[in-house]
Amino acid sequence: MSNRRPIGWCVWFVLILIGCGERGDRRSLEGTVTLDGASLAAGQITFVPQPGTKGPTAGGQITEGRFSIPRKGGTFTGKFLVQITATRKTSKQVMNYALDEMIDEIEQFLPLRYNRQSELTAEVTASGPNQFVFALTSP
Repeated sequence: MSNRRPIGWCVWFVLILIGCGERGDRRSLEGTVTLDGASLAAGQITFVPQPGTKGPTAGGQITEGRFSIPRKGGTFTGKFLVQITATRKTSKQVMNYALDEMIDEIEQFLPLRYNRQSELTAEVTASGPNQFVFALTSP
């Protein structure tokens, strides 16, 4: 029975090393996002792995035109589809039936070519730095 313990510990040790190795291979991502030449006040950015690129998907907040995704939450190297979204209030109110009250209507105001039908791409490299500039334009 004592022979099984060292084997069990070795298996756990190897699994921990494998897991740590993958986290260590992730890359931090940062950059800027502008809309018609001005910093995008607020939004979301997502990096979606393309075929042949190891996951995970990574994303973060855009604040005053800047985003920064730390290594721990970053991506592996490879090619990514980039999706950027931003919302704002319209001048309308809509009924929220769950709350049984009127609330401000919110709209996604960036063109589809930057989010649901994104044409944006990025390549994350091992040598870095992985800094990206996305200059968006209105329709």
